[in-house]
Amino acid sequence: MDDRLFSFKQKSQDFVVTEELPFTLAGTWDVFFVQFEKRNLNTMDVVNHLCSSCNLSRLSLGIAGLKDKKAITRQRICIYKSALKKIWWEHAFLDSIGEVATVLKTGWHTEPIGMTTPIKNSFYIKLRANKKLSLKEKDISQRKIESLCKKWFPNLFWNQRFGISWINPQQGSDILQGKLKMQNKKELVFKIQAYASKIFNEYIKTRTKKWLEILDGDIVINTQNQKKFQYGVYQEKTNTIKLFDDIKDKVFFRYPKRYTGEISFNKENMIITWPVIWYNLLLAPKETVAGKKEQGLLEKNWVSEKSLKLCIEYKIFWIRRPLRVFPQKVHVHFQQDDILLDFTLPSWSYASIMIDELEKIVGVNVSQ
Repeated sequence: MDDRLFSFKQKSQDFVVTEELPFTLAGTWDVFFVQFEKRNLNTMDVVNHLCSSCNLSRLSLGIAGLKDKKAITRQRICIYKSALKKIWWEHAFLDSIGEVATVLKTGWHTEPIGMTTPIKNSFYIKLRANKKLSLKEKDISQRKIESLCKKWFPNLFWNQRFGISWINPQQGSDILQGKLKMQNKKELVFKIQAYASKIFNEYIKTRTKKWLEILDGDIVINTQNQKKFQYGVYQEKTNTIKLFDDIKDKVFFRYPKRYTGEISFNKENMIITWPVIWYNLLLAPKETVAGKKEQGLLEKNWVSEKSLKLCIEYKIFWIRRPLRVFPQKVHVHFQQDDILLDFTLPSWSYASIMIDELEKIVGVNVSQ
């Protein structure tokens, strides 16, 4: 018998996600922004529709993240004026979006958004009660949730990437080792990305025993930088961060260089990262503790210049992903017996991780 107190995602309106830009649109210049709302649709469904209906290159469109399908999501997409000109300006672009989503706002800005734009996502979640709750059950549930929201979470990739019996990462590994050929480009890229996600999750598990420990050579990001991720290398002897410019070299593996300054380490806003393995991979300095740990895991998982050649061909580039995430602006209250939960997360994290924790502590049945 299922005795869980709450159920989640019974309806799309139980999960609402709104993207928050870290800047205000300038109102002029060369990049056209559209805020739209979609329901029961993946972000890439919207992107692929635009590319097909308007004959656009995927590279001409900018998005800052992928949003859930079974939800109401509000996010932005942008396009350069030069690409817009080829499809008869804004009207054709907006009409095409309107075929699959609802246009909310438009505007112009100086530069596009992308996957490294440090946006935040605000979430509204409704947990529907499975029975009439006592005052004691409500009080305990609310206190547990509020306590949970004061903790850091491991920034894991979620299960939808991995498939039944984890077949996706296994096939990704086989592709990189030359054991498996695949004709469908999108499927091939997804399998390789699933394998990269699996290795990232494995690395997190090696760091969670001493969760807030930072190693000499760890590459961190400064989350207080509002324009872009600012990278630095942790130095154990001085407890400082050496900042560096993120220079894109045409190499498989690259390391920090051209240091630009040194600042004190602040554990509140500087978060440890680890690479999601693709081409042009930024790694911790080889001679450091963190560097040796990264090299060991890459070698264990068949990641080499040879195996990454496919990533050049299919334009699969690296990212460094933070190891932990912290919910902010948390508000919890009851609507009769249902729980309403508001919070924000950075773009590089999954709300699914938080839902999983809710399932553990207050008993939440998650609808698939």
